Amino acid sequence: MEVEKLSGRQLWVAAATAGLSTAAAVAGRADWRWMLLAVPPGVLIFWGVLRLVGGRALFEGTRGKVLRVLYCGWAVVLMAGAFERTAGRLQNVAEGRWPIGLLMLLLAAPLAWMGWGKTAAFFRAAEIFWLAAAVTVGAILAMGAFRVEWRYLIAPAAGWGESLLAGAEVLSVAVFLLPHIYKVAPAPGDERRGLGWLAGLGVLAAALAALTVGVLSPAAAANLDRPFFVAVGLLGDSARLEGLISALWLLPDLTLIGLLSRTWGEHRWPAAAVLAALGLALTGLTDRMAPWVSPAGSLLLVILTGLLAAGAKK
Repeated sequence: MEVEKLSGRQLWVAAATAGLSTAAAVAGRADWRWMLLAVPPGVLIFWGVLRLVGGRALFEGTRGKVLRVLYCGWAVVLMAGAFERTAGRLQNVAEGRWPIGLLMLLLAAPLAWMGWGKTAAFFRAAEIFWLAAAVTVGAILAMGAFRVEWRYLIAPAAGWGESLLAGAEVLSVAVFLLPHIYKVAPAPGDERRGLGWLAGLGVLAAALAALTVGVLSPAAAANLDRPFFVAVGLLGDSARLEGLISALWLLPDLTLIGLLSRTWGEHRWPAAAVLAALGLALTGLTDRMAPWVSPAGSLLLVILTGLLAAGAKK
């Protein structure tokens, strides 16, 4: 069977863009210093898993079939959570005029359509999304540098455990690149550059968390539903900026859900994954999960990938 070849840059750019969706979700609910400290061990752990997987197809053999079930099941849970928080944010911007279920359907429609396309087309689109997301993040950090209260940055925020888990949750998006690694044409320095992208994502997530508490204060951020977007709105002294950034942040959100759906395979399977996640999101079950479940589940998936990949290699 002919396999579409991808570049290492395409994969890592997609992970960086998708990770911004999670970074915005945890900003204001984690201490930026602990998130920053989570970056070196997180990158080191992923490097080890990457070495164990090598250039093999991840889902081959008996162990691979087990991994496929784990990846596909957990991807649906994460996609449902992304649907819920994205639709909730848009409903807030629209001041409740749109039912959240309808917003989820509107989000799912383009993703299901994208799911029918080829994997290479998705990763090429992610490269374009990254350019827009990078400009947006750069503008936010530039404006925020002049509005941050530095005393808030050194004030105690969330606990170290939940902050480390938040950092791990952002970085764990990279594990969903592993099913596509065998499609990458090897090039010198790809692994080093890829780990650099992952470290950069972790640093960006910590910077967004710092900006959020620096503008709002740790106490205020902890009591808000979407503290990052509230903080961004204050940067422009207008709710319009919050609405604009909420709309632009759809690019990372859609990239995250699209990347997760690709775990299901090719042809119509990613579209089926989107519909399964939409169904789960409409039940509201993922919205009732404890905050630690998502990062803990993703971290467990990383560990199981390493263990099963090591067994397959032997």
